[in-house]
Amino acid sequence: MKRLTIPAKLSRLTQPSSASHIWKPANRPTRIGTYNSSITNCVTGQTSKVPPVRRATPAGVNSTVADANFTRSETSVNASSVSTTGAGKAINKRIPPYDFKARYNHLLERHKALKEKFEEKCEQIGKLETLPEQFKEVQSHLASTTEELKNTKTEKEYLQRQVKSQQQNIELLTDSLTSITGEFEKLKRAYKKLQREHDELSIEVPKVREQSADLVDKNFKLMESIAICKEQLFRSNVERKELHNAVMDSHGNIRIFCRVRPPLDFERHKLLCGWNYVDESTLEIFNCDPLIKAKNKGHSFSFDQVFHQSSKQEDIFQLVAPLIQSALDGYNVCVFAYGQTGSGKTFTMDGTIGNPGVILRTIDLLFDSIKAYRNLGWQYQIKVQFLEIYNEVLYDLLDNEPKELEIRMTRSEKNGIYISNITQETVENADRLRQLMRIAKMNRATAATAGNERSSRSHAITNIELIGSHAEKHCTSIGSINLVDLAGSESLKTSMRLNETKNINRSLSELTNVILALLQKQDHIPYRNSKLTHLLMPSLGGHSKTLLFINVAPFQDCFNESLKSLRFAASVNQCKIAKARRVRILNTSNFQ
Repeated sequence: MKRLTIPAKLSRLTQPSSASHIWKPANRPTRIGTYNSSITNCVTGQTSKVPPVRRATPAGVNSTVADANFTRSETSVNASSVSTTGAGKAINKRIPPYDFKARYNHLLERHKALKEKFEEKCEQIGKLETLPEQFKEVQSHLASTTEELKNTKTEKEYLQRQVKSQQQNIELLTDSLTSITGEFEKLKRAYKKLQREHDELSIEVPKVREQSADLVDKNFKLMESIAICKEQLFRSNVERKELHNAVMDSHGNIRIFCRVRPPLDFERHKLLCGWNYVDESTLEIFNCDPLIKAKNKGHSFSFDQVFHQSSKQEDIFQLVAPLIQSALDGYNVCVFAYGQTGSGKTFTMDGTIGNPGVILRTIDLLFDSIKAYRNLGWQYQIKVQFLEIYNEVLYDLLDNEPKELEIRMTRSEKNGIYISNITQETVENADRLRQLMRIAKMNRATAATAGNERSSRSHAITNIELIGSHAEKHCTSIGSINLVDLAGSESLKTSMRLNETKNINRSLSELTNVILALLQKQDHIPYRNSKLTHLLMPSLGGHSKTLLFINVAPFQDCFNESLKSLRFAASVNQCKIAKARRVRILNTSNFQ
């Protein structure tokens, strides 16, 4: 696009202006009626770019006047600009776009007018330069006057507070005098009233003394009656213990319970043995192996109680509870579970959180019974210890520190034993005992076997010692509960832990030998052939009431092991043990 040139006549007109105001058209095509207006706008914009000079004005009225003058000057400039730059409606006569001279002259006039206004404003600003000094003087005078006024107000307030305080003191003294006068009158009236009451009570004193003597006599008679009732209650409790023991003796000091566990959900596909529950104490087992051609005859066994697959934990513990009562009465009680791996021994003894077994239910029953015994004058102290026998070595389940535990004989009893260096803790409530049981359960040795993913590979023994004392009768009752969860027995052919399995089977075999020796009434009973039998010697030797759970699995592949367990239980059932003896100490006033 060609650049537009200014005619010579117009260039002569624009020579007096500064070189910085030379107009240069944009490199774009021109439009009719807009080319000259763009030149005008350019010139006008350059002129309006010079801002008015504003100086700092003092606060107050002078700053307001300066702002108002400045506002009026800007308004006039803008009005002039509007009248010359293009608000077409306000101007009747418009300068033609091609008349550059007229437009230039018009701009010169505007520039001259703005220059005059600028000079006028500069004069005004010069006059206002002295205002800050005056303002500072006035401000300092105002500050001093304000400070004096503030001090005067403070003085006034202090005096007012003093006056108010004195007035309050006067009012308080007046109120105090009034109240003291009123209280004095009340005390006078109270004194007269008390004097009248004293006269009345002096008359009633002889009557009250006679009534007091009658009440003392009645109280003495009631105390004698209470002592007689306590004595009768104590004797009835002793008689109740004897009757309870007679009932337990009628069932036998060693009782055998057999429990057949149900198959779990993932075991539904397994072949079951034939089971026939003749009555509540007799069952028959049949071999259902399809490879056996000859007709199989069932094996019948009788025990004190038989629990079928649908039996509940509550039903089982209902028959165990009388033994726990015997322990509170001062007898030694032993409950242990026997059976092959995976037959349900641990479930019977421990159970689950929602379905507790014998041990957890024993804890609840103990503390409920102890609470009831307090009404009879008995106070009980409970001591517990947890241990396991693993590979014929004793371990403390409440202490992970390695230490040597030994079974030693007591001097007080013929067959009494105790464990040296074992942790024994006194518990005050059931929650603490449950907490100790959880710790012991976590420390017990378990491992996977062919019959159970987590089989108990050790004999776990929970010993609870119950020490009861009667302060008035000066007697002590000592009983104990041994809750034993035996290790799972399995065949050496199916075991991957041969040495461990040998020790387990050996201890169970020695347990069988001890029971057979008792059955045959031999002079020597081989208690010390294994740690298990040595530890259970008080429970098997006639000084306790023993309950043996025989747990069997219902499957065909467990038929031989189930048959062995049932035969072992049948031989134990024939064992006749001497009458159980209660551990009771009378007239021991120094019991702690």
